[in-house]
Amino acid sequence: MPGETMANAASQQTPTIDAITGHLLAELQRIRQVLDVLPLPEETTTVAHRELSATEVDLLSAEPDRTRIAASAKCLALELCRSGALDHAGHALTGPLGTLADWLGDTGLPIRRLLS
Repeated sequence: MPGETMANAASQQTPTIDAITGHLLAELQRIRQVLDVLPLPEETTTVAHRELSATEVDLLSAEPDRTRIAASAKCLALELCRSGALDHAGHALTGPLGTLADWLGDTGLPIRRLLS
């Protein structure tokens, strides 16, 4: 049937997100929500949103590159540390960043160090 082919073709083109990726994306969204209410310098906000977007794109790729994700997450954590956002927001930022660092494994160790 023609309708079935279309539905099949459409479903094959729709990317699926596994539970872990969905959880990590939700954690990144939590960071965005915190950033939206913190009084941060414009440069910090710009860098943070750029790195969050890069991390999201990498997470949604067919084979996420943990090294590249770790680099973006480290840049994000460094910027948030420099601006005082990590101290100001506490667990609201360190929790989601820690979850990402844990998923990254060894490549997430520099992020873990920044958070402690």
